[in-house]
Amino acid sequence: MLCTLCVNSRRYEPVAPHEPTQQPAQPLSTPGPPVAECDRGIYVKLKWTQPDDDGGTDITGYVIKYRGRSLFSRNAEWTDDDNCSTVNVAGNTTQFQFTDELEELTRYQFAVAAVNAAGQGQFALSGSVDTDWGEHCCD
Repeated sequence: MLCTLCVNSRRYEPVAPHEPTQQPAQPLSTPGPPVAECDRGIYVKLKWTQPDDDGGTDITGYVIKYRGRSLFSRNAEWTDDDNCSTVNVAGNTTQFQFTDELEELTRYQFAVAAVNAAGQGQFALSGSVDTDWGEHCCD
């Protein structure tokens, strides 16, 4: 138990020793823009590069958002109200292969954000890619 020290009739409480503090993690910068390549029908491979700045801690994962619109849709413009689906991937990869998630004859747009101890960074947006006729199969 620590004792109270009295000096010149003033009372001083001992203070716990100062321990070095670790810098808190900062938000991440944006990953490189994702590039989507259609590979036989509904298969799409998405690739991106790591953010230039990891915010001071390791990247623990990536969040991929994607949305699709039929190639036969009359409305060609994307809106913020378009529903997005999400996929989470490990932080040690910078690519993802869509195999069962996508539909035939659909235009897709993708976005990727990195995640670290401070949370999720900003999304980098891809151009669009069109799927073709295809089956759910793998080689």
